[in-house]
Amino acid sequence: MQIISSLSAISHILNHKPSSIKRLTLFGPPDRASVRIQQIVTKAKEVGIVVDLQPNPKNKSNDTFEPLTAQVAPFHFEEWKPFSEKLSQQKESFILALDHLQDPQNFGALCRTAEGLGWNGIVIPKDRSVTVTPGVYHASVGAVETLPIVQIANLSDSLRKLKEAGFWIVGAALGEKAQQLSELPSLEKVVLVLGTELEGISPLIANTCDFLIKIPLQGKVQSLNVSASGAILMYALMERLKK
Repeated sequence: MQIISSLSAISHILNHKPSSIKRLTLFGPPDRASVRIQQIVTKAKEVGIVVDLQPNPKNKSNDTFEPLTAQVAPFHFEEWKPFSEKLSQQKESFILALDHLQDPQNFGALCRTAEGLGWNGIVIPKDRSVTVTPGVYHASVGAVETLPIVQIANLSDSLRKLKEAGFWIVGAALGEKAQQLSELPSLEKVVLVLGTELEGISPLIANTCDFLIKIPLQGKVQSLNVSASGAILMYALMERLKK
């Protein structure tokens, strides 16, 4: 079980996947809670979720105290085979693959963007990679519960299998080998690969990619945060398909 305290995440899960929340804990009398918290508690009771009332801690800190928390079931990762086979059969599919990303805030932000834009799922390695934590729930505003996420043993092998199934592998990179985003053809089945915050995608993964692309920057900053880059590229790849 995980404990999350983001009201946005709790609200999103209540509205779209309430079975994932096993219990809510409200600290303090309900009639003194904010309107938003009262609405969440009311919704929880409507769908049969237990709301546990606890006294307001006397030693609370304004920086750390959260008046409402949710106990969430262990996160369910999708199985690789049915996930990949289903998307391989679709005419248009968009998958985000993360090459050993480490930061929970970036992972959560990418999950939020992918879910919001309608991407089909995210693939992450099991080892040396971020996983779904309370911080990821917070940064994704609960989107991890409504977005398929798959853990795989070997990212390179999984990308090769997706390529054999008709996907184009597009890696975000810097350097001379990376072409401008505008030079990329319109692709119906795409895996966008993003690397670590400092090192980018590994040479092995880069060699697996069909295309390496970069975002044209006009200012003095030479690179963007991985979650910002991912958001731009995810949107751009879907928009290119519409043209």
